[in-house]
Amino acid sequence: MSLIPRPSAARMRALLKASCDVFGTVYNPDNLRMGNKILRKKLIGPTVAAYYPSQSPVKLKDLRSAFPMFEFPNTEEETFRMSMADMYVVYFRV
Repeated sequence: MSLIPRPSAARMRALLKASCDVFGTVYNPDNLRMGNKILRKKLIGPTVAAYYPSQSPVKLKDLRSAFPMFEFPNTEEETFRMSMADMYVVYFRV
């Protein structure tokens, strides 16, 4: 049996509040989910943005005009898009 009486619940809460003030933690006596753990994490946005290369300022159109002696191939996708645009004009009589 202990000779020292146990502190009251109110005193324990006051001690917890003082401890939170001293150590800079969040006082949350009801154990509510507040999201502080997530908010303390380091932001990853700049890291993710740095992973992808920036878009090249050089476009295929610029290369064609700078080097007219070279023939840059017309890709199948570009041909397909042009044919679809022609079909759209014919079908909707734009």
